Amino acid sequence: MPIWNGSDNIDTILGILSYVPMTSFHDASNTYIAPAERALAHQGIEAYAKILDFYTALLQHQICLISSQQPGSNGSANQVINGLSNHVATLSISLLLSAGPTHSNTLTSPILSFYELLSTSSQAPPNVLPSIPITLPPIHLVYLLAQCPSSTTLSRICGILGAYKQAFDTHPKPVSRYYAEHVTSTFNICLRDMYNTLWVSKGLIAAEGKSVGLFCAPALRATLHEYLRGVDRSYAVDSAFGLSNNAWTASLSAAAWRALEQGVVEREGRDRETVVHHQGPVSKASLEQLKTRGGVSVDWDGPRGYKVHVLRWMEERGLGGLKDLMFAIATNLRGKA
Repeated sequence: MPIWNGSDNIDTILGILSYVPMTSFHDASNTYIAPAERALAHQGIEAYAKILDFYTALLQHQICLISSQQPGSNGSANQVINGLSNHVATLSISLLLSAGPTHSNTLTSPILSFYELLSTSSQAPPNVLPSIPITLPPIHLVYLLAQCPSSTTLSRICGILGAYKQAFDTHPKPVSRYYAEHVTSTFNICLRDMYNTLWVSKGLIAAEGKSVGLFCAPALRATLHEYLRGVDRSYAVDSAFGLSNNAWTASLSAAAWRALEQGVVEREGRDRETVVHHQGPVSKASLEQLKTRGGVSVDWDGPRGYKVHVLRWMEERGLGGLKDLMFAIATNLRGKA
């Protein structure tokens, strides 16, 4: 087709483009991809969902090419993947910052689909060098996605980080021989921030060399803390992002607790009418108080504790990303189950 109007046969055109032979993403983009992207962009921000789906299809094709090649002959395909991932990262950040809440749901899912594929493409058994190097998303993109107002999005970005953690864990050692120190240190900071906000009471805390607090300015964190304390003296920024209080997981955690409490009552043969029920939100201190007031006895931490139960409960309902990430970070949570 010498001329394409950007609206007819979109799926066919993008499907063909995903199979265009290339040794350089930059060259292929200038010749084929960028003109197609500009043509689709005239249709509005919604069209970028199709563009992102196209980039995922292109990534899948490059991964298949590498899988079919002899070891050591995949240099050009890896260069294409590197250029492609850099372009998608820049495009994704730009879209999330400019699209606004009206279009965020339309764009977030295809962005996550791209990184779900990329994060699992480089995994390899121990002592076997993966054909595709680990290619991480920018930390700013991770934090933008983690703060989208959707439990599904939070679960999916956590699942992506968990897959990257597993890829590093199974990578031949020492990892520092293959990846620059700033790459692994930035990733570890990202893991620590997600662990702090979801698992322990250190939400938005920045510690030099360890965490950046989701890039929340200290003055803003102090203001948020003061506001929460004004609403209720038991509230604090530290706990506002934990499983029990987090706006994305609070209702799910409450339902998971009810199921856990009900199971303990039935297992112990206690009277459902007389047992003292937890009114929520659940915390380590409230569980200790519940035991002394005639309620069920449930641990806060550990493989059989409340928090792990919430992770497993959410996984059973399609939100397994949080469990995948926390289990990847803290292997002692897994227990025997």
